[in-house]
Amino acid sequence: MLVLEKLMFLPVFVLFINLFVSGLIINVIQLLLWICVRPGSPWLFQKLNYYLLYVLWTQIVFIGEWWSSSTCAVLTDDDTWSKMGKEHAIVIMNHSFEVDWLMGWMVCEQSRLLASSKVFIKKSIKWIPIIGWAWQFGEAVFLERNWEKDKVIMGKQVKNLGDYADPVWLLLFAEGTRFTPAKHAASVEFANKSGLQPLQHLLLPRTKGFLLTVEHLRGKFPAIYCATLAFNCKEGATPTLKNMLLGRRVIGEMLLERIPLEDVPENPQEASKWLYENYHHKDRMLDAYKREGAFPSADSFGKKHHFQGPIRSHFRPRRLWSVIIMLTTSYITLPPVLYALYALFCSGIVNVLIAVSLVLAVGYALYKLVALTRVSKGSSYGRSSPEKKMS
Repeated sequence: MLVLEKLMFLPVFVLFINLFVSGLIINVIQLLLWICVRPGSPWLFQKLNYYLLYVLWTQIVFIGEWWSSSTCAVLTDDDTWSKMGKEHAIVIMNHSFEVDWLMGWMVCEQSRLLASSKVFIKKSIKWIPIIGWAWQFGEAVFLERNWEKDKVIMGKQVKNLGDYADPVWLLLFAEGTRFTPAKHAASVEFANKSGLQPLQHLLLPRTKGFLLTVEHLRGKFPAIYCATLAFNCKEGATPTLKNMLLGRRVIGEMLLERIPLEDVPENPQEASKWLYENYHHKDRMLDAYKREGAFPSADSFGKKHHFQGPIRSHFRPRRLWSVIIMLTTSYITLPPVLYALYALFCSGIVNVLIAVSLVLAVGYALYKLVALTRVSKGSSYGRSSPEKKMS
């Protein structure tokens, strides 16, 4: 079995070489556009950068949609489904597994705005070649996890998103980190000390970033999409990036409720309470999913839900664009790279060592990419004072 797994990684290794080389080319073009186009026309820069980001991100979505045949169905009402991808929205999603972000991207691709998705992300990722550099040019919001510094950065960058002409989704993992037993224990301890009701399947959300985001986007973004993501592990594989790279199908289901942003109270204390209630709602939905194997119907939510009719499972077929882009970029990048490696291997011991070093470097980069997504590699949440971490 171990031998088969290693063999399965060989084509992934080739795909990663293509991602690395094409990504570097895209980064260089982005840099040139940033220097030459953005100062004169931010709108034109955003338009051109959209297509560059799409070429890059769709190569990663290809792993989910085509390589592993993974799926993510959206359970919502018809009215919400018709608006997805046609309006600005803040997406509040739970963060329980290492491929939550990839499932989110697959839903973005279904909604035709993969390259318009924005995210809050750790500043340490900012300087990672290809992905980190692309996020910089894509105007992602990088955070240092120091509120005095972050509130200035967030205020400026989030406010700019409201000026985008085309629809933008801003993904917010309000928990601030991925779920682990240690982090959950810290969350429960903090809830008990603060007089809050602890959550069973989630961490308590952090409110400061949410309040600042809503403050700057109120009147510019019409809606919040409350997204609760669960995985069907009976019919699909455990939701890990390694399983998807090995071609194992992961099945996600996302319960999505569209909430008008104006429904969030303007008073900070009331808005914080609203966010806590939102996460308690998510927790109840996840509990029902774990018990019943499905999310509840809209009839069982009570009077406070915002569904405009019955909940149905919506899913748009995967598009061929990711396949076309993967084949095109591979045709451009792989022949010269493989020929160069072949020439090095056939031209003396020094060049062989150089070729081996390059191959090992790419392999190490792929390993670090997988390791980066693991739950165990999350933040220090739960290993230090919970009072400091939960704000």
